[in-house]
Amino acid sequence: MNMKNVRIILAVLIVVGLALLATKKFWVPKLVEQILSYDTLLQAPIITENANQSIVRLTDGRQCYMYSHKATSTAPYATSELMDITIKGNAVTGKKRGTQSGPDMTNGYEGTITGTLEENTITAVFSYVIEGSGNKEREIYRASVVGIEKLRYQLIEQKDMLVPDETKSFTALSYTRVNCDGSK
Repeated sequence: MNMKNVRIILAVLIVVGLALLATKKFWVPKLVEQILSYDTLLQAPIITENANQSIVRLTDGRQCYMYSHKATSTAPYATSELMDITIKGNAVTGKKRGTQSGPDMTNGYEGTITGTLEENTITAVFSYVIEGSGNKEREIYRASVVGIEKLRYQLIEQKDMLVPDETKSFTALSYTRVNCDGSK
């Protein structure tokens, strides 16, 4: 390589460097956001293969999930919910808050979550206040690739608590993993 080619390569590198420097306010925030999202992915559920079946495992640490449902003709209540939990070993603790609105009510609710994690399933008691009244509900969540799913069974009252009737079928409500400030 002769000296003329070296000078051309150096001139191109200098021009590229100056262009990057001049446009840093556009690309640096995107780069930082990408790096931070990679950090969030490191804390995402772990997916392993077991006998040709994917198993998602939740990991220790703080995790947040968002559920949102728009009102429809068959389900006339719009719901938005944020769940902020911490997993430590098999113990699960956290908070959940949300809003519901529909034909005959509009309200907000919030409360605490206390439960256990076994393999990919969280069984917890949600103690909450809605419209000034304290209630407890046992809930079941299962890990999924994009977050967790709440296994919504028909509820029955048992010992001053609403519990899932596991003899019936359930609907899986998908909660998406979000940053713990509430944004995706």
